[in-house]
Amino acid sequence: MPFNFIQMSDPQFGMYASVSSYSEEEVEERRQRGILMRKASEPIIGFADETRLYTRAIDKANSLKPDFVVVCGDMIHHTGDDAEIAELFRITDMLDESIPIHWVSGNHDVGESPTSESIALYRQKFGADNYSFDHADCHFTVINSSVASDPSNVPNEWDRIVQFLGDDLAAARRAGAQHLVLLVHHPLFNERADEGEGYFTIPPERRDVIMGILRDNEASAVFAGHMHRNNYANDGKLLMITTGAVGYPLGSDPSGVRLVTVDESAITHRYYPLAEPPM
Repeated sequence: MPFNFIQMSDPQFGMYASVSSYSEEEVEERRQRGILMRKASEPIIGFADETRLYTRAIDKANSLKPDFVVVCGDMIHHTGDDAEIAELFRITDMLDESIPIHWVSGNHDVGESPTSESIALYRQKFGADNYSFDHADCHFTVINSSVASDPSNVPNEWDRIVQFLGDDLAAARRAGAQHLVLLVHHPLFNERADEGEGYFTIPPERRDVIMGILRDNEASAVFAGHMHRNNYANDGKLLMITTGAVGYPLGSDPSGVRLVTVDESAITHRYYPLAEPPM
């Protein structure tokens, strides 16, 4: 039963160029909120930095030989950008063909407030945004956490997620899955499941719904990204693991990927840096 998978998050092609245009005031305002951006010495054009880091991530996956790779959202910076998607897929094609890759939608992939159109475009480019798969007696469920973050434009999508998540985990539990693992972009919480609202996490009213389903089915772990830095918390036996970015870091953690080891008794993990810590 023991196996490994690699979790990546936020390769976010196009982000380095986008933030390079920020003024010193914009950078400082974000740093005051704990988002550790750096003022670029000159504007950046293209996505050479993302290409370099995502190539290293794929190389690391090829060397570690996991059973599969999951990318927890924000594959690109500008929703639907064909050039960013093309470069992402070009490098992804370097992954050993024996290693499956699973995509998770992020807020830059479908928009901060997803619409029917942005979700349809994502599904056209990347496939389903709510789905599940099994591996070695473990069950993995993927949901579109951008809808959970802000369902105002697509309330029916949120209803579908709640129904899907409840039915999917209950069926997996009845089937005897050893571990139930949720894969999302937005962390459910940073420190405690009952904490207040924050930019990086799912709002409490919808977080409570998801947490209720996870607790009812005795889920083992949630893996997320979005914060561009590492964070670890738990709710009882449920692990809440947030992984730093493959791309632009927003904290003290360098760009990196996470190797997760799953066995019957536990889920353990190690973060592999791809570059030096940001200044």
